[in-house]
Amino acid sequence: MTDLSSKNRQSWLVVGKGAIGLLAACQLQQQGAGVKLWLRQPAPLTVDFTALDGSRHTHHFEPWPVEQPIETAFIAVKAYDALSCIQQLQPLLAENACLILSHNGLGTLEAIQPPLKPMQQLWFLTTTHGAYIEPGYQAERQVVHSGTGSSVLGAIQPASSQTPKVAKALHQAIGPLHCVADIQPYLWQKLLINCLINPLTALHQVENGELAQPRFAAELTQLLDEFCLLAERAGYPQDKAAAWQQLQQVIAQTASNRSSMLQDRLAGRQTELEFITGFVLREAQRLDLRLPGHQQLYQRCQDAGF
Repeated sequence: MTDLSSKNRQSWLVVGKGAIGLLAACQLQQQGAGVKLWLRQPAPLTVDFTALDGSRHTHHFEPWPVEQPIETAFIAVKAYDALSCIQQLQPLLAENACLILSHNGLGTLEAIQPPLKPMQQLWFLTTTHGAYIEPGYQAERQVVHSGTGSSVLGAIQPASSQTPKVAKALHQAIGPLHCVADIQPYLWQKLLINCLINPLTALHQVENGELAQPRFAAELTQLLDEFCLLAERAGYPQDKAAAWQQLQQVIAQTASNRSSMLQDRLAGRQTELEFITGFVLREAQRLDLRLPGHQQLYQRCQDAGF
């Protein structure tokens, strides 16, 4: 670990203890940043981290001191928790705080932006890195960096002079990092993959690789056709052939993975269905489109209890 004086160390708050948040926390700490956590129940957390090369590292994180202003926060929580999380943080946020939000799905930003102060910055990060938490751990968490990837960072509210510093840290922790002026096209690309893989795997309780079976081909084709129609009307057109190829590539590369929605369903947790398929249907209604495949899939998921 880089030996930096506390005066020069960049202080990061990581919110929650999900896989992507803890992946970033561990790798930020390895780069010498000062990292603390914000949990529902404030307490120290020890993480047994397995890196891509198989090496194992132990990381210890203290809770954020309530008297210390928050300058930089990585908020990798479920979409349905994003607004309440930022509302909880608001009293401690510095006047020029930098908030990096990362979650599946769309539909949270419209509610999150208004409460922020003029100088507080909001960015969104989307990543293709793979990480998961080994089940069965209580006092500590075992986090596995399961697949290499890349990340895209875009400013939702105007960037500040802190942008290079934040981007450099994220590049080292969860990069390679690509900074863009408009992240919405990238979020729609990820939404395409999420709304085809997540609900189906959760509904049928199968790993991602099962979607390569012929029995899913017709439904996946219909869902993709409908999504491309919606994306075109919304101003984020997709190349259908390239999207199908990317979908098959993701299914193959993550064949043994359980989607986040399947993991949530198996654990009895709330899923992000409303911010994935639900968002797609709300956008379709706004644009006066009918998407029967997505509507039927959404209803089947609701009937199944998630």
